[in-house]
Amino acid sequence: MSRIRETIVRAAMPLMGAYDTVTTAQIARVAGIDEADLLAVFADKEAVMRACAARMTEQVTAVLNPAEEVRELDAIPADQPLAARLVAVIDILDGYHRRVRTDLEALQQAVSAGVPSPRPVSREDLRTAGRLPEIQQAVARVLEPDQHRLRLPAGFLAEAFLGMALTAQSPVPAEQVVDLLLHGALSTGRQN
Repeated sequence: MSRIRETIVRAAMPLMGAYDTVTTAQIARVAGIDEADLLAVFADKEAVMRACAARMTEQVTAVLNPAEEVRELDAIPADQPLAARLVAVIDILDGYHRRVRTDLEALQQAVSAGVPSPRPVSREDLRTAGRLPEIQQAVARVLEPDQHRLRLPAGFLAEAFLGMALTAQSPVPAEQVVDLLLHGALSTGRQN
């Protein structure tokens, strides 16, 4: 991307919320260039805003990319007990969610630059991020060494485990989530 185009997009990002009222002259002023220079790079305001939206999409995609966490999940030693491996999964996912929340909030601040943010990053945003197919497949690989002991396929259990781990209304210790998956909801000493 040319330097002037980059300058325009960076300057216009905070103006996206004022799409209906912002003009190319205002965008040029914020970018510190003449309107004619802006129009030499972008045909109109819509082209600037499309470039901003594309940049935002790229940035959010980069933030949500779980490649590092997938590598960490794949590095969990298969010779550890299953419960220990699943606790490690939760720890890795907690780190992923902290990173995503921090990075998305920083991105929101950078984009809004004084404009009130549309909404903060929610728990639902993080739950959705934690259910990326790459993460689910990596969790299934963590379960696969014990497939012969599991009542259901590793892929199905990975999805159920992620649902349990990511949807708790209040923080539940990782060990309790793992115990619930592996041993069910009934206490061992109770009879019904």
